[in-house]
Amino acid sequence: MEDLPEEIQLLVLCLLSLKDAARASTVSRNWRNLWRRYPNLCFDGTKGGSADEDSVKIEKSKFIETVNAIIQQHSGIGLNKFSIRCSLENNSSDHIDRWICFATASNAKIIDLNLWPKRTDACQTKNVYHFPLEALGAQGCSFIQSLFLTNVSIETLSDIHSFTKLRRLHLHHIQFIGDLPGLLSNCSVLEDLELIACSGLADLNIPHQLDKLRHLLISNMCVQMVDFHVTGLTHFVYKGDVIPIVLYGCSKLEKVTVTLYERVISNKGLGHAINGIPSISAVKELNICAYMQGNQPTWFSQVHSMGRPTFMFVNLRHLTCEITIFTIDPNRHTGIFQLAHCLDCAPQLETMKLHMQYHVLGRPCWHGQEIFPMRRLDHLKTVHMSGFRCYRPQVELLHGILENGAALEHVTIEPMVTLFGSSIANRGIPQDEICEWAHRTSERFGKEITVVKAPRQRWW
Repeated sequence: MEDLPEEIQLLVLCLLSLKDAARASTVSRNWRNLWRRYPNLCFDGTKGGSADEDSVKIEKSKFIETVNAIIQQHSGIGLNKFSIRCSLENNSSDHIDRWICFATASNAKIIDLNLWPKRTDACQTKNVYHFPLEALGAQGCSFIQSLFLTNVSIETLSDIHSFTKLRRLHLHHIQFIGDLPGLLSNCSVLEDLELIACSGLADLNIPHQLDKLRHLLISNMCVQMVDFHVTGLTHFVYKGDVIPIVLYGCSKLEKVTVTLYERVISNKGLGHAINGIPSISAVKELNICAYMQGNQPTWFSQVHSMGRPTFMFVNLRHLTCEITIFTIDPNRHTGIFQLAHCLDCAPQLETMKLHMQYHVLGRPCWHGQEIFPMRRLDHLKTVHMSGFRCYRPQVELLHGILENGAALEHVTIEPMVTLFGSSIANRGIPQDEICEWAHRTSERFGKEITVVKAPRQRWW
């Protein structure tokens, strides 16, 4: 190793964690100062730890002392990433300012400042640290490529010209002073933008084009509308209330995930995702999470409330829906029939996954024979329905799919519901009866139906 050039030694060193790199410096006298050019300085002062393998776990009482000691000895040459993850007192802003000045003076390509690692601090909005965006351009040149900020305030001045190389911008729990367009107007090569639970913005109206933006995530933002010019967008994620969403020029969009929360639960969510966001019509993969409710038995009353889609999902190949249903009578709540309208306007659909969770359970309708009318599904090959308990709307929707799915290869129903990545047990409806119904339906339509049974619990 000692015979290798110093550049190669540094390359080997950067494959280690900072702690191991410091230990390696004691192996040889020639290596003693090698760690001072370690490229990734990641400090973790949280009790729970971090998923970042490069981070150094430090107790809170020694955090400031340790970070100060390391940055004083580090040369600042070749610094790639500088990360701080901690929960410090409000009087620690001078130390944080010093760390940010070190990172900017070293031209760090990645700056990650997370001052809100604990859930218990979620309601703390006063006296948050003010991140000095202007410090990133203090050297008179642009160097920052990725900026991740959590639980700080920022002032978005339009005359800051230090983001011409910025490709990733993640802002979580940020208090904005000023307007977001003023900040983004200088991010001409931005590819990845995340906005989560930020305050100080009335709406997200970005008038200028972000031609390089590929990934856009907006979650839990208290805004009235979303309006972006993003011609190169390929992945869009939205989680929040039902609001107008306009994305201009999204001809390259491949994947969309929409999770709609409603202060007053109604049946607007699924219809808004299908009908209310025309800019996602070019998408290939669509994931929808929505809520429905029906306080009164309204047989077929919700079927025609949405109307026909005003556009076609001409490129849609994969559709996943997670639906939570609040109703007093699952056999009469017909909200899931809205999916039939989505199937009608997705002629190339190949895979459909539908996960249904009913908050009020009822007895199944075993002998329903009706078939919900829909267009031919010439390319649909795989259907998976979890939370399937033979309620009348579930049966009729599946009948319609079986009747019109000439290319169907795999149909799977699962009494348990898989929602938000976890499984909820089927209560009150015997699995054997569901299997018997599936067998009769399979013979009727000439297509095999697989029933996924819940695993048996073991007791020790």
